[in-house]
Amino acid sequence: MNIAGIIKFVFLLQFAASVQGLASRLATLDLADVPEKVINSGVLNKTVVFGYTYETAMNVSQIPWESLTHLVLAFFQINAAGDVTTANGNLSTIINPAHRNGVKVIASIGGSGDGSVALARALDAKEISAHMIESVIENIKRHNLDGIDIDYEFPETPQQIKSLYSALKSTRYALDSAFGKGQKILTTTLFSSNGRFGPNVPQVNAKPFSDIVDYGLLMSYDYFGSFSQISAPNSPFYDVPGYPGLSFTSSIAAWLSAGWDAEKLVAGLAYYGRTAIVSSKSAQITQFMPNSGAAPPGGPIDKIAGAWTWADLRDPTEGALIAPAEARQGWQRFWDNGTQTPWLFHLDSQTYIGYDDIDSLSVKANHIITEGLAGAMVWMVQYDYGRELESVVQSYSSVCSRIFRQALEQSELSLLDSDGQEESEEIDNSKSMSHKTRDSGGIISTHSTFEPSSASCNLYRLSQAAALAILAFAAL
Repeated sequence: MNIAGIIKFVFLLQFAASVQGLASRLATLDLADVPEKVINSGVLNKTVVFGYTYETAMNVSQIPWESLTHLVLAFFQINAAGDVTTANGNLSTIINPAHRNGVKVIASIGGSGDGSVALARALDAKEISAHMIESVIENIKRHNLDGIDIDYEFPETPQQIKSLYSALKSTRYALDSAFGKGQKILTTTLFSSNGRFGPNVPQVNAKPFSDIVDYGLLMSYDYFGSFSQISAPNSPFYDVPGYPGLSFTSSIAAWLSAGWDAEKLVAGLAYYGRTAIVSSKSAQITQFMPNSGAAPPGGPIDKIAGAWTWADLRDPTEGALIAPAEARQGWQRFWDNGTQTPWLFHLDSQTYIGYDDIDSLSVKANHIITEGLAGAMVWMVQYDYGRELESVVQSYSSVCSRIFRQALEQSELSLLDSDGQEESEEIDNSKSMSHKTRDSGGIISTHSTFEPSSASCNLYRLSQAAALAILAFAAL
């Protein structure tokens, strides 16, 4: 090796050590130490936050643009010939303000019920599937959309899983051919439990699917409701006793185990709860009671059978909550430490509601960070009340860029120090953020929220990989 090569090697070795130092700081940084001066700007990429809204029913002024990276319009329709259409004749009223606020807009096809029946019919016929993909491209061009979400609920046979894979692969090719590689977004929804594409199909290797799409949107909710044997949370954080695999954490673990890449997995957060009429009034003691089979009515605002949105729960006149954690007269609110969720019970009507609130969503958001996932998905944006739940998502959406920004400020690289002076202040890791909750006995307890980890936003792993790459280059 000549003198120039030796100098290059030494320089790159020092730079690699600096990158490793940044990785170490990311591993130990406590979010509580992030100063107020740190601004959540576009300088650093945010973790993704997808918000679903109906394509025709959203008041644009109510959309929390500052908390979202992507807005998903549900649902575009598919006719028998494979044509993709929208019932909204003026999508620009949503898309233009979204783009002005730096939010990407993608159309979703499929969905529950008739939407996925039409999608399945299209995917099962090659000619119709090909025409559907052409129609998707036309819609993206016509409406200036940023991508497409294929929401198949759900494949019923192994052959239908293969058809989904073929459609995703063909769509990816069509998007890259029409707009340039990686210029448009392709997502698909993922069934809630056991790392499978549907409740009645076997698990398959998810890695090939993960490689094709930009993100998989995990529907980590609807585990229990009036359709289940017992009353239980709509989205329990941990498994309900006797029902393994039906929880937020188990679903994430199952999809990762099936081969889905963590950096492409987006976990769903529910802005609503599921209701049930239980067979006994003792639900005021335990939330796990046999369902009576009676059909529970919807909430006072959205009137969705078997469900109450957060807007329903917080309705000033008929809602079950007069404050985010305080029940209206006639209702009782409990916190279940086992599932890390709140629940409500109305004694006279024997109505149970298992839902998510600020406390439980904070627990879930923290898990998304510590698992190094791509981000969060909200169903649905308009179900909020006064942006109470959005406050959790907004805090979450800025966590990753805030952590990385301060890590850079505190690192030996001093990349944000305009005068070239290195900062010497040590990071104090003694602080922690906490959030107060109430257990089923009404006792206030504290659980940690948004705890840092080496997996936060995948930056720790990326910085390690960068250091290794530099060392490899230096050795050439």
